[in-house]
Amino acid sequence: MESGANLQDSQTLMATKAMLLKASQGFATAIEEAQSDAERFGKWLNSEGPAHWERQRRLRTEKLNMDRSALVRKEMQMTADGRPPSTVDERKTVQRSEEAVRQSENCLRQLRKWAIEYQRVLAQFRAGFSPLATYVDQTVPAAVISLNRMAQAIDMYLRTAPVKVDSTLSALLDDAALKTSPESDSNSNASMRRGGSDSPSGDGKQ
Repeated sequence: MESGANLQDSQTLMATKAMLLKASQGFATAIEEAQSDAERFGKWLNSEGPAHWERQRRLRTEKLNMDRSALVRKEMQMTADGRPPSTVDERKTVQRSEEAVRQSENCLRQLRKWAIEYQRVLAQFRAGFSPLATYVDQTVPAAVISLNRMAQAIDMYLRTAPVKVDSTLSALLDDAALKTSPESDSNSNASMRRGGSDSPSGDGKQ
């Protein structure tokens, strides 16, 4: 049974390295984008979101005060026949404004709650990405170094390895070596001696 490696070139190793680097680059881009999105949302939860809803609460509270003042003014007015005017529309407007203020206050409470919860979720998110980040930052570079060394070793081996001989040329060389070997010369001399003894000698008797 034959053993050993049939080494032709290092192109396969270089192709593997290229695929590995491409995959690593894709992973690195995905990690960077995911972390950027996570940090951007965390910033919104802790800064931009609360600022937005604080502003909304202030504006809605101001509108509520204006609507209440309008309701009071309407209640103080009297109709031509001395009866109090209808304030149904004004009361509905005040109710809508009150609901808008409650909504802004509820959003502020939820933001504070989720800002704390998000820190825990973000820590889990980063921990989950840690093995992939280690693969990109450490495993892939180490593998690339190993592949480069293997390719270099193969190239050095191929430069020093004996040249392969074509099978037809090898057969011709073997046949030529056989013809010029000492055993072939011995067989040729023996044949010549046998041929000489059978032929009549110049001294022979008539």
